Amino acid sequence: MNDTRKALFRLNGPDALQDEIIVGTQGLKIGRLSDNDLTLNHREISRQHIRIIWRDDKYFVEDLGSSNGSFLGDERLKPREPVELREGDTIRFGPYTLQLVNWIEPEPEIAAELFNVGYDTELDKLRANGHIAYLPGIPRDRSTWMQYLPEIYDQHEFMGRYLLIFESIMSPIMWTIDNFDLFLSPDIAPSAWLEWMASWFDLLLLPELPVESQRNIMNQIGWLFMRRGTPAGMQRLLELYFGVSPEIIEDELWHFVVRLPLSQGQTDLGREVADRLIESQKPAFVSYTLEIT
Repeated sequence: MNDTRKALFRLNGPDALQDEIIVGTQGLKIGRLSDNDLTLNHREISRQHIRIIWRDDKYFVEDLGSSNGSFLGDERLKPREPVELREGDTIRFGPYTLQLVNWIEPEPEIAAELFNVGYDTELDKLRANGHIAYLPGIPRDRSTWMQYLPEIYDQHEFMGRYLLIFESIMSPIMWTIDNFDLFLSPDIAPSAWLEWMASWFDLLLLPELPVESQRNIMNQIGWLFMRRGTPAGMQRLLELYFGVSPEIIEDELWHFVVRLPLSQGQTDLGREVADRLIESQKPAFVSYTLEIT
């Protein structure tokens, strides 16, 4: 395998911070999440949309199961099925296009220098030995913020490197803000956030409940909130907590009975938790009796 093989791609689309991308044998992953090699913050781009793969001395494109799909020319890519790329091929995904312009072959003398123990500067030596890591998504030689400056600075090498200091500091913060919706998704939100988000709906979410059960409850928070104070809402919440189906009997005008078969469940939660849940869900003027079986 030729580890020095590279290809030049041209990217077109809204708010694309770079129009030319050089892809080596490490490949390229594109999506809306900041942990991709190329982040495109657009609503039509999935969190992990497509990737370019180097395999058997060839480049391939693979759709990563994106919501809106990807196209090679006019043909839609099948998810998780890599397709070989040739010079001139154009990939379409959302409002973006990525074209394989040409291969980049290293000159013989340059290829030889890659195996030379000498380095131009001590900084190059540190980078080659892996002691200096580049922040993914941040260019190495020239800040993308140069596009916001007057044209007179366009070719100013020092200014391009100087702005990299601030771009490397601010970009991770901007990525966090741009992807803040991911923190609010019950499936991937930090576990410490779940109880906080439940409080927005005045729903009791106890920390002793397993995290997966907490996420399952939060996924149904809208349904539970709309049925707060009803037998259906209370019954579903108890099912999610204890893993068993309770029976709710309205035996009198302002009284009801909850029969909870904890002996059939596989949880350490007991009567105290059940009482707290019922108290948080029932109407204030209604009394109840809890029967544990």
